[in-house]
Amino acid sequence: MDFARALAFVAVFGACASAAAPVPTASPPGQIVVENHGGALEGHTPRGFAGMGTGLFVGDNLNPSFPDGDGVQIYLTFELPGLLEAASAATLESDALVIRGSPFTDLGPLTAEVVRYETFGPALFDLPAATGPVLCSRVGETGIECDVTPAVQSVLGGGVATIQIRLRLDRPGDGDGNPDLAMFFRTDSNTNETGLFTLTIEQ
Repeated sequence: MDFARALAFVAVFGACASAAAPVPTASPPGQIVVENHGGALEGHTPRGFAGMGTGLFVGDNLNPSFPDGDGVQIYLTFELPGLLEAASAATLESDALVIRGSPFTDLGPLTAEVVRYETFGPALFDLPAATGPVLCSRVGETGIECDVTPAVQSVLGGGVATIQIRLRLDRPGDGDGNPDLAMFFRTDSNTNETGLFTLTIEQ
């Protein structure tokens, strides 16, 4: 596992790989499962200054040059198959979690909140959230699960075609100079692939 590549990031402009919008997977009637976009609408930014990268990381001390005490956050995009008007439940999940250090102990729980943007880039580092944060739970060693029902319900209707979610830990950093990272990847830590996250919406 190449953690050196994950820690080699410098928070400056970076190129994001393009990808076609993922197709919703087969699911029971009344349930829609959508995979994350996996392309130019996703990645991570610092929390305290403008910058961006393509990997999906939350935590602190991403590399030796990263400001001690600052952290990174993830932006995700889910393209809906139709203009949904309502949802009885919505769950964000991933089974691609890889831990470096002790992010959940040192930086607190993972939270998810809905955001809105047209282009992913460095300017999103301090983007105001469209909804309040909700707590996510660990599922085994490699999974997370977030009940994002209220957040998703609040943005559906009115022609919404995408749902965008920001993940971050409770505190930006702990100031100890050591990397504490929750990373989401299967093959390359510096890429954001389709299917690393799913959003399940019950109608």
